[in-house]
Amino acid sequence: MAVRLRDAVARHPEAVPLALAHRHRAAGGLRWSETVLALLTEGGIEGPRRVVTLRALHAYVSGAIQLEHRGPLDGPGTEAIAALPGDRYPLLTATARDAGGVTADEEFLGGLRLLPRGLDH
Repeated sequence: MAVRLRDAVARHPEAVPLALAHRHRAAGGLRWSETVLALLTEGGIEGPRRVVTLRALHAYVSGAIQLEHRGPLDGPGTEAIAALPGDRYPLLTATARDAGGVTADEEFLGGLRLLPRGLDH
């Protein structure tokens, strides 16, 4: 479901800010949430835990989409961070240099794979 949402937004990246502003009224977004909630319920996730899980998924997907379209890893922001003084920001600059080799798919799917691990707790 997260990949489908990302793919839909990729076809219309100018809709990124609108998707957030109108998420509680947009039929597509409401259907997405309803489907995700059905899957969570089917998996035994209910009550407050279901609320938090849905919000975490929304937060991850919407945040990842925004970063991909407005601050991609191969963009000028990453280049600027990589050029910072390495003696002052050694880990940040090294991480920015590594970021250049990470594709948008690797970033999105890698982050998405982290979320289910937290469902056990």
